[in-house]
Amino acid sequence: MARFIYFFLLISWFKPSVTSAQCIDALGISPSFPCPDPTYRPVCGCDGITYRHDCEARYRNGVLTWTDGPCNGFEIDLIPTFVSDNDILKFTFVQNTGSTANFYLIDYFGKIMIQRTLPASDNFAIPFVFDLPEVNSMRPGPYIILVFNAKGTYRFKKFVKV
Repeated sequence: MARFIYFFLLISWFKPSVTSAQCIDALGISPSFPCPDPTYRPVCGCDGITYRHDCEARYRNGVLTWTDGPCNGFEIDLIPTFVSDNDILKFTFVQNTGSTANFYLIDYFGKIMIQRTLPASDNFAIPFVFDLPEVNSMRPGPYIILVFNAKGTYRFKKFVKV
């Protein structure tokens, strides 16, 4: 009987390692894999991390399974992160929390440059995307985009105007 209990404990001790090993394929990781579509379509990997799209999850990080949408129900994206006078800053907001959110673009002195209310959504398949051409007339320097919703969840992204 003692051998059976020892064997059971040994098998149950190794089980979490085997389960997590099935989530990531270390041999499939290729950080420089060219994902041709830059569109932000977040997926939640089996490892609990939100990835930009399924190509990034599978080929750049070796994730074997994922679900559509961010892992936590609320995520933002900003592209590019270095902006010149000729670039258009594209902002993407996805959520399924069903509450509106507040958008703030803040300069490095803490001054709010742009403020908007983002719509409520219960569907990841319909992201809210808009361009920020106003950035072209701003002075060079670092900026922060801060988004928070009524539930107190927040995200921020930084970018630099050159």
